[in-house]
Amino acid sequence: MKIMFILNPVAGGGKAAEHVTPAVHEIFLESGIAYDIVTTEKKGDGVVLAKRAAEAGYTTVVAAGGDGTINEVASGLVGTSTVLGIIPVGSGNGLARGLRIPLNYWDACRLILRGESMAIDVGQVCDRYFFATSGIGFDAHVGKIYNEQPGHSRGLLPYFQFAVTEFFNYEPREVLLTFNGQTSRHIPFVLTIANADQYGGGAIIAPGALPNDGLFDVVIIPQSHPLQILAQLPKLFAGTVDTFPHFESHKTNAVTIQRSTPGPVHVDGESFIADDTLEYRLLPQALHVQIQQRALDRPLHDPKRSAALPPSEHDVILATIEQLAAMKEKGILTEKEFQSQKQKLLERL
Repeated sequence: MKIMFILNPVAGGGKAAEHVTPAVHEIFLESGIAYDIVTTEKKGDGVVLAKRAAEAGYTTVVAAGGDGTINEVASGLVGTSTVLGIIPVGSGNGLARGLRIPLNYWDACRLILRGESMAIDVGQVCDRYFFATSGIGFDAHVGKIYNEQPGHSRGLLPYFQFAVTEFFNYEPREVLLTFNGQTSRHIPFVLTIANADQYGGGAIIAPGALPNDGLFDVVIIPQSHPLQILAQLPKLFAGTVDTFPHFESHKTNAVTIQRSTPGPVHVDGESFIADDTLEYRLLPQALHVQIQQRALDRPLHDPKRSAALPPSEHDVILATIEQLAAMKEKGILTEKEFQSQKQKLLERL
């Protein structure tokens, strides 16, 4: 057994370099297993380093970083017998959460030694792989804005700040969706092609998705009044997003999305501009990943559904203003951004 660790030294504010490296040395020096550590320097390095490691005969290649780093390293291992290990050091950690991999990097390191290998499916769109989720809609739009704005820090807080700013201005586009021999027309606020059950950060978009069942979960949350979406938003983090009004979820192994013009699409949270037609295909069991034994046999979420009545629009507006005020106090929103969003909400009373 020989292991290659690929670290993104700036992930998690430098945690990969500062904390993960000592943990790797302490745990793996005691094990007697041969290992090497390399670091990424720029975007795309993870793919190149992972391919080289697989070709050199490493049995396991471990990605230590955020969702982008993990996507790159995993992409370099698709179709090989080399096993992917994950040490999640990012802010979202979507695939790690979906595979029930410990978020504590000491426990994640130990899992490399004590876990078991499982083959999972891989999604592909625009010649790019994804392992957790991909899609178009509000999430891809915010990802595009997040990537285009210079000077901000990485992580969930600036992403959430952009999401709040864009929420009331976003205009969903009509799409044609084809799968299982059927074509339908939609105006989705969110359209997600899910291989695993969540985006990351605890946001569970596809509660029924399994990464080894040979099927995508196509999740559609249609355009609704923004306040209705806000009222339902806690369900995204409670594992009950499937109780959203008019929520749709479908199983398939191939999807075509047609839109009127090119636009943003994301793969595992990384947004880019793609053509007007998107062809999704699933590669069954194309990646081997080290996980906890029988990890996916244990449900991540409470299957109970709340029967509470939805709050009134007035209550939702006031509660949302309180949440925005709390975000301003924590420095997530500026005073100007808070007042702007507050004024938009008050105009709806």
